[in-house]
Amino acid sequence: MKISNEEFRKVLEGAVAGKHEDLESILQLYMPLINKFSMQYGELDEDLRQYLLIHIALNISKFIL
Repeated sequence: MKISNEEFRKVLEGAVAGKHEDLESILQLYMPLINKFSMQYGELDEDLRQYLLIHIALNISKFIL
């Protein structure tokens, strides 16, 4: 999924404002990277992935645009 800078800014602003569908879009956009950093010994660690998703969701409001 490729989006322009302006589209990304709009979605990020919505996620920071608390729009659930925009937060979901951000998470889907970064899911390959989240999965990459959720690997342990060559296997996907579901607990680690959940931790990362929760951490992102709880802290997205700290982004300053």
